[in-house]
Amino acid sequence: MMLNLKLRDEFLGSQMPGTAIALRRKDNSGAAQRTPDFILSITYPTADVQTALRAVSKERLKRPIVLMGDRGRGKSHIMAVMHHAVESSSQVQKWANEWGNRLGAQPLSGLVLDGGFFAISEPVHNHEYPLLWDLIFERHPKGDFFRGKFNQMGRPYPPRSLLEEMFEAQPVALILDEFQKWFDGLSDQPGPEGIKYRTLAENFIQNLSELSKDRPDLLILVVSVLNNNTEAFRQVHRDGPVIVDFRGPTAKEDRKNLLLYRLFENRQNIPTDEIRRLVDSYASERYRLRFSHLPESERSRVVSEVMACWPFSPELMELLEDHILMAEAAQETRDLIRILASSYRQRGEKVPIITPADFFVDDDACGVQSLLDSIATVGEQERLRQVAQRNLETVKTIGAPVPHARELVSALWLRSMSPGRNAGGTRQELQLDITREQPVDDNSFQGELVQLIEASINIHGEESPGGRLRFGLEENPRSKVRASAKNDKLWQQGVSAAEVGQTVYPGKDIEHVRNTLRHILVPETRQSSSRVIALGPNWQNDPWADVDDLDRPSKWDRPVLIVIPEPLQTSEGKRVDALGKWLANHVPAKRNTVRFLLPSDGVKSIYQDAELLFCSRCSYLTSIAWRDDSKYRGLKEEFDKPLRDALKKRFDKFAVLRRWNYQQPDQCIFDVERVTAQGGEIPTAVEKSLVEDLFDPAEFQSLVLERAKESCLVGDLLDELTEPPPPDTKDAIPFLGETPIYEEILKIVSRGKIVVNVGGTWVGRLPEHSSDEEALRFIRSRAFRSGQEMRQIQLGLPAAVGGTTVTGPGTHPPVIPPQPPTGSGLQPPVIPPITPPTGPVGSVSPVTKATEVHRTDEATTGINLTACFEKWGIDPSAVLDTTKIEFNNLTVQQVKQILTRLPSSLKASMEVTFTKEGGEE
Repeated sequence: MMLNLKLRDEFLGSQMPGTAIALRRKDNSGAAQRTPDFILSITYPTADVQTALRAVSKERLKRPIVLMGDRGRGKSHIMAVMHHAVESSSQVQKWANEWGNRLGAQPLSGLVLDGGFFAISEPVHNHEYPLLWDLIFERHPKGDFFRGKFNQMGRPYPPRSLLEEMFEAQPVALILDEFQKWFDGLSDQPGPEGIKYRTLAENFIQNLSELSKDRPDLLILVVSVLNNNTEAFRQVHRDGPVIVDFRGPTAKEDRKNLLLYRLFENRQNIPTDEIRRLVDSYASERYRLRFSHLPESERSRVVSEVMACWPFSPELMELLEDHILMAEAAQETRDLIRILASSYRQRGEKVPIITPADFFVDDDACGVQSLLDSIATVGEQERLRQVAQRNLETVKTIGAPVPHARELVSALWLRSMSPGRNAGGTRQELQLDITREQPVDDNSFQGELVQLIEASINIHGEESPGGRLRFGLEENPRSKVRASAKNDKLWQQGVSAAEVGQTVYPGKDIEHVRNTLRHILVPETRQSSSRVIALGPNWQNDPWADVDDLDRPSKWDRPVLIVIPEPLQTSEGKRVDALGKWLANHVPAKRNTVRFLLPSDGVKSIYQDAELLFCSRCSYLTSIAWRDDSKYRGLKEEFDKPLRDALKKRFDKFAVLRRWNYQQPDQCIFDVERVTAQGGEIPTAVEKSLVEDLFDPAEFQSLVLERAKESCLVGDLLDELTEPPPPDTKDAIPFLGETPIYEEILKIVSRGKIVVNVGGTWVGRLPEHSSDEEALRFIRSRAFRSGQEMRQIQLGLPAAVGGTTVTGPGTHPPVIPPQPPTGSGLQPPVIPPITPPTGPVGSVSPVTKATEVHRTDEATTGINLTACFEKWGIDPSAVLDTTKIEFNNLTVQQVKQILTRLPSSLKASMEVTFTKEGGEE
């Protein structure tokens, strides 16, 4: 049936051998220890192999070489080829030239390898050589001599000069497999006497890397790593290495050719016409069932794909590759070879082409066990197989008229292991899977499939003809949680149980995302210096409708970190889409206390990300809705973790206002800074970045000096900093919080720039203070206050203070009305004094100007009143002819407190209305 196609001998034994390639083994069976014929006989010259060979040829780029890819990609295999290309250059060159002529690949046919190098190859992850130079000294022909010279030097690691001298005596190709695992496993021993393995390795590898770049005639350096996110890769990356990463444009085609060449000893000798005749029915049905939407001109390509993959179907190769590549436990090509070899041994001589239907669910020998061993991590695939087996037994027991029951159940089971939305198979795919020498009649197939579905209680699928059918673990608690989480109807806002016919959870997924995010950012064990507010789905239009009362702007008592649920576009001019307008519309005051935490670019909104909502639903069901049932409560940690992990790393930057523009909020400018911290570390990291990267002490000192000239109160300065400066004036100074700002003020005092009046006594730097630090300690001991005490402290210039008595307050910003009295007692807020109008004295010609009158629509808080000037477009320096502020329901004592705060230079009239005890006004 299979045209005398032959598996390689290594796959014909009773025990399937491992396919992993090791450069060296203790029994001398490593690929670098055997003859070149061994590795060359099982090597297909993929684009990556060609790149590797060119890297050790006479035309090579003079740089280190890095093979990068997940385990099982073939890095060790290619390194073995490179080893022999150095050690047996003429033999490998001949092999490459022959392949180049056969494939019409000029880079191979014209390849000329560079001789004269001595190969030192080692899989270093076993840590036989924690000090890498021990390996070089041991293997180098002159190693003993140069080891002696090194020992006499008394240096911590061999210097470059010694390496150059040794490699001049004999140039070396140093090939280090599993380099990343070796490097990541190194650590410095504690104490001054401990060996600093990692530090020494960093220095030595840097020397080797630079030497291979500067003196390519002496050293070829080749290493393998898993990825580029490791310090091991960065040690070599700085020298611009040649990278072989298995991701080129021909990678998929190379992978297919490699698999077939590795499995079969004579696949390339089978005539193409014979393959075409054998797979004709399958190829024709493939075009009809799967690609009939394509023009007839595409038919030849569809047929060619079948012939190129034979003896396996393209659908099987795609299914296995996609699943294997996504399984953490799989080792990619390595495991795929074992799976395909097992299936061919059992089915190769019985069918014209091997499809998913040949992985019999009830026969381990058909590649099933190899597949499960490769991808099973928690046993779910094995349980799914058991479900499929029970369904097959049921079909047989009841005698359902399903002639292809075994093949259909097997194909459906294999396809059901695919992840995500690709799980299962369409009716057309299943019909193609069971196509052999002759096409399967459409009506007969549909009848079989209907009977199979009716007899199998674990098959699920859409009702439409194009829907995907799949096996599911119906009664498994995990499956039930996932199934409920995938049912969007259960979570829609406004849905009722009567509509769906079962318990519903309207909007609970979104609510749970918000709650979990807040708990992550503000753990119960940590007090955050800022208040974290996670906005909801309607954050742009009505952000405060569904937040706690303390999260509303009127209740903010410290900086706030507002979590924006979706990524925003940032322009080169530091303008962030929607943020300026959002601040203008929804934050009436204290706009400079806001920090925005932004998600990573390219992600969806946390309320629209289907995968994240799925995780949220699973977490909600097991931790809240179904927690009273022990079998679901036991899954809580399993389902909480994906949600928490996704949210922890979802936000990677924050924005703070730099330039404010109320009239044109889209012109507001923000500083956007990266934040590398995750989870509960983010709020602290944001505040730290503000202090270290955005807060300018010199700019802040200038402002404080200006306010000290005016004898300003600390409270007035704090209130000023909570608002951004008007447009076209200056950049906003980040508001760090009341206590941190006061700490910065005390630092200015310690430098002798200003003094502060605390409780009637001026405190400043004394002549005997020898340093700013000494002065700061003294000043803190005398002047540190918090709350209202801190706000009452007055600023002044040292030259203006003539003693320890309190000088009268100077001019101050506009008055802010107090809050109405609360039920807990008459304790109005402290109100800063009013700034009197200033200007030149003298005769001024009258100028007729239009008079503008602005009023608020209703009574509001003092903070909101301050925002009205921006809303009305009144410049902060404008002189107001008349200002009327009306208070209701204040006691005489409260009014007195306000009046005593007015500067003595300011005069105003007063009118009060009240009702006497007798009822008269």
